[in-house]
Amino acid sequence: MIIHSNFDLFAGPPPPNLMLLIGGQHGDEPATVRLLESFRDAALASGLDGHPTAIIAPANPDGLAAGTRYNARGTDLNRNCGFNWHRESTEPPGPAPWSEPESRLLHDFILGWHPAKIVSLPWALAEIDADGTQSTALAQAMWDALTPEQRAPYRLRVTEIGRGQRRLQQIYAACPGSLGQWCGYGLQYADGSQPAMITLELPSDPAATCRPDELAADHISFVRERWARDADGYLRAVEPGVHAMLLAACRFA
Repeated sequence: MIIHSNFDLFAGPPPPNLMLLIGGQHGDEPATVRLLESFRDAALASGLDGHPTAIIAPANPDGLAAGTRYNARGTDLNRNCGFNWHRESTEPPGPAPWSEPESRLLHDFILGWHPAKIVSLPWALAEIDADGTQSTALAQAMWDALTPEQRAPYRLRVTEIGRGQRRLQQIYAACPGSLGQWCGYGLQYADGSQPAMITLELPSDPAATCRPDELAADHISFVRERWARDADGYLRAVEPGVHAMLLAACRFA
């Protein structure tokens, strides 16, 4: 499942400022895997020397093979993490936190290698979503890497400072047991640091001139239909912006 790393996974301590990129946590979101594969190839060609990067994709290989959101046991892996996990989640969260082997792989990799920055790619809320105030600067760097045209379909969402516990409860309620919540709010390394955590939601319509405040109820169906019709066209439309954001994230200190 680790499709690329430009550092030695098995020698020495974790490298400083490690970047972890994750795609395909939901198996029916193949664009997230394809984009990380193309970024891997582009980054290898252009070089990321001095910027250690690991890519885990697909994070749900059985789901990708079956074309389903869930893993082979019917669990939504993005509801199976151990922070704010809820048995009553609207998406099946598994019988217990970290019950699934794919979730445990991410858990063990992150705790073993202490990535300073984590970017996960799903479909299709069209936003750069920064979890935790420690993630704001990285989100801004990714946003600034886009041209005005590339920026148009997205919005930037950061954790607001000073909104208190009520705002946090609203965030927690949206995606209980998600990777973003665990990494952005629930995870603290032994030295007291927290990783910067970005959920980079791809757009359903890369040609949109702005990201509306409220997405259409069928936006996920829309992007899946578009993908079935013209996957390569979708990738061509979003790839330059996604690559620019990921490159900025990898280089961010």
